Amino acid sequence: MFFQIIESVKRILRRHGLTAAVPAGLIALGGCAAVGFGQSKPPVMVTEVVRLSQEGVPAETIVKKMRDSGTVYRLSAAQLAQLHDQGVQDQVINYMQQTYLDAVRREQDLAHWNEWEMWEDHFW
Repeated sequence: MFFQIIESVKRILRRHGLTAAVPAGLIALGGCAAVGFGQSKPPVMVTEVVRLSQEGVPAETIVKKMRDSGTVYRLSAAQLAQLHDQGVQDQVINYMQQTYLDAVRREQDLAHWNEWEMWEDHFW
């Protein structure tokens, strides 16, 4: 959601010739996100995921808790196997792995944004 807001602001600023103001706008939006949208939830630690799994909490509930917190998990194959051995359900492990892949994609999109912006107005 936050990235969609950033992209909308960038488009509006470009239309009005204010591309140089983008960094200032992003900084202002960052401050608004923390104040306007409330505090983000604390990260869900791997130990908590294991504990919840061992307590029999449904996978959907654990995934929702992780999703709501926005936690990104960068885990090795050995760590993923260890989670499985500790009773963490596949659905939870798959979600944990997906958080890192999604974060990498977002970072790549942001890193290439300037390249895309350069060509955006020249296709048509």
